[in-house]
Amino acid sequence: MNDFNTKPYRLGRRPGEQGPRPLPSDQGRVEKLATGKNSCTTKNTQKLKPAKNTLTVGTWNVQTLWTAGKLELLRNEMKRFRYDIIGISEVRWTGKGETPNGDFIWSGEESSHMRGVGFLLSTQAKKALIGYNPTSSRIISARFNAAPFKISVIHVYAPTSSSSEEDIEAFYNDIEQALAKTDKKDVLILTGDWNAKIGNDNTDWKSVMGKYGYEDRNERGERLLEFATVHDLYVCNTKFQHKPNRKWTWASPDDIHKNMIDLILIQRRWKTSVTNCRTFQSADISSDHSLVLCNINLKLKKPHNKPLKCCRVDVNQLRDEKIKQSYSAALVKQMKDIEPTCSLEEHAKKIEQPIKITIEATVPAKRTTKKPWISEETLKLADEKSRLKQLKNVSLEYTQQYKGLCRKVKRSARQDKEHWIQDQCEQAEKGL
Repeated sequence: MNDFNTKPYRLGRRPGEQGPRPLPSDQGRVEKLATGKNSCTTKNTQKLKPAKNTLTVGTWNVQTLWTAGKLELLRNEMKRFRYDIIGISEVRWTGKGETPNGDFIWSGEESSHMRGVGFLLSTQAKKALIGYNPTSSRIISARFNAAPFKISVIHVYAPTSSSSEEDIEAFYNDIEQALAKTDKKDVLILTGDWNAKIGNDNTDWKSVMGKYGYEDRNERGERLLEFATVHDLYVCNTKFQHKPNRKWTWASPDDIHKNMIDLILIQRRWKTSVTNCRTFQSADISSDHSLVLCNINLKLKKPHNKPLKCCRVDVNQLRDEKIKQSYSAALVKQMKDIEPTCSLEEHAKKIEQPIKITIEATVPAKRTTKKPWISEETLKLADEKSRLKQLKNVSLEYTQQYKGLCRKVKRSARQDKEHWIQDQCEQAEKGL
């Protein structure tokens, strides 16, 4: 019997002639209708849509925002990423407060331009913000309306390795006080530059970190893991397997030493909601730290109240005689029932309300849009700088070009600020 002419066959299949098995166009599947009847057609089926309930929280040490145009450059850089709440370290602004449009809140020293922390918020996060607490130049917390529970985010900037043990203990005591003020039902998230290396060995720390850490652990890292154990927190950076350049968050100037010290922690009961956490080396703000973003299956709620209109009263309209006469007549009617009181403050409050009502009724309002003072030329230089950041380690020439562009961006932003101030002064002089 001659076996040389028989065709070979794959393991697990029947010997003999093999070929594609004929199937109907619908692959033999049967569609189950809502009525319980079966149908052989699949033409009108709809695609499953993925859930969009993803909250993106991040942390970034920008080294400083105390240079002309640095906040505008940060906003421009973050347009390339999808984010909701970004904790910012080393803001170096004095005092505490928020920007006019409400997208950035910060807490700094009283007078010195050192340290400082803050939050950069997306449009949706601004609307969901319930309140914030600027604790110190190292700690700031904020609370957001979300589903299924409200979210409390605490951002920190830990003392550096040169600080004393007393500074470290004082820092953790301040965090303890901030944690004590949070609602127990809230989803708790901690972000920041912890200046601590937790390493990649999770043998004794499986409850607080995964097995995908980076490099070795130091004493500050052990202190952080002890803190996480006490408060039942989990380090999101160590949960997912990534290549090294998506793990390390800080690089030395010579690009030899790299560490993972910018970390995002979440309550352990919510760690299954974390879908990804990684570093983005492409983000560039002229800092030796990298941007870290973490995706969590949570949803920020939209407020039910109507948003405030960006309108202001156009006082110049009172130069029109008709508007001026109608305003005067309406104001007299509103003021005639007001009687003088003993207290000057009470009398001022009584006068204030009729004036507001009269202005809204008689003087037309105009919408105002605040344009950023930074120029397109500066933004183009910033984009070119971001592109060169990916190539600066290829050769010394690219490194020099990157450093040169960093200086050009700073110089251009400073000039834009000076031109803007000069224009504002000229407009004020014309108005007078």
